[in-house]
Amino acid sequence: MNGIKIVVMDVDGVLTDGRIVLDDKGVEYKFFDVKDGHIIHIALEAGIKIAWISGRYSSTTSQRAKQLKIEDLYQNEHKKIEALKKIKNKYSLEYNNIAYIGDDLIDIPPMILSGFSACPNDAVSDVKKVADYVSEFNGGRGAVRDIMELILKRLNLWDGILEKYLLIDKYVDI
Repeated sequence: MNGIKIVVMDVDGVLTDGRIVLDDKGVEYKFFDVKDGHIIHIALEAGIKIAWISGRYSSTTSQRAKQLKIEDLYQNEHKKIEALKKIKNKYSLEYNNIAYIGDDLIDIPPMILSGFSACPNDAVSDVKKVADYVSEFNGGRGAVRDIMELILKRLNLWDGILEKYLLIDKYVDI
């Protein structure tokens, strides 16, 4: 896993708990976990690229991607492997440079091609069978945080990240 340069992930069921709430006016609501968002911010600062591939279009997803400064957002992608190829070519990567997080059958092809694959605990059973790592957390409930921390630790980036947060004297006059 040392060659991972980008983490590509599904949205619904990975970054969210999979629920889509529609009000009586058709306004869509999704639930994203703030800790998942924070680890994405941390990974981006550490030089790891992040991309999202969703099988459906959602303005809510677009808003969340904008908040987190996700430059590579592919929506309404029913053949996620095609979006993965675009990402691979855009950054001149090999598949072993890609980590992929998915939760449903549509995610299996990119998971198989990627150098490392992972899924939330509540992913469908066939996805769990192909995943290199199954988080103990569910989608939208810390799975991304867990998986990203694992990746950052295996890339030997975690200690440097943690050190930044432990520099108390930088923030407080002791």
